[in-house]
Amino acid sequence: MIKRIRQFWRAIKAKLTVEDKVFIDKYLNDEEQKLFFAMRVYDQRHVLNVAYTAQKIIEQNQYENIDCNLLIRACLLHDIGRTAKDICLMDKVTSVLLGKFLPQKSKQWANRAEKLKLNKSKSFWQKRRYALYIYYNHARLGAEKLNELGLNDIAEIIRYHHDKNDIAEIIRYHHDKVDCKACSELQILCLADSLN
Repeated sequence: MIKRIRQFWRAIKAKLTVEDKVFIDKYLNDEEQKLFFAMRVYDQRHVLNVAYTAQKIIEQNQYENIDCNLLIRACLLHDIGRTAKDICLMDKVTSVLLGKFLPQKSKQWANRAEKLKLNKSKSFWQKRRYALYIYYNHARLGAEKLNELGLNDIAEIIRYHHDKNDIAEIIRYHHDKVDCKACSELQILCLADSLN
């Protein structure tokens, strides 16, 4: 719980520096940057921290055949399924708490909310339920956004050979409990995400 309190405090104080923007320009093209900047600032700060942590992990460990560019791009884009218009900080806090204390019930509420994404005039409670849906499904939603940009063609990266262009599938599986040994980039992303 202390970790979550620290995360909340960091979210409140989140901002980007000039160096962060240079880093983003180095790794993300214009279309990817649109997705990146559609997130709230605290999510942007989080994914940057994950990318910086991933760089440190690579420097400290003996990983072979790492595509550093792919890894950093995946880190920077891994939470693009959570856009500023879909989920606010209090929704995220509520989702985390519900997931911790009422995991089955919160997943049921989230599953019922999928149909609400097409409803433009949501009530207060429908918006909260939809935010819960986004919280639980942001990895898949982010992968779908990248698929629309043509950044992935193969849906079985984990089961089959790793194709270096499958950034969407790395993002799709970053919260799943899968054997990520087949993909070192996914393994590092998961580790860096858990540390942030």
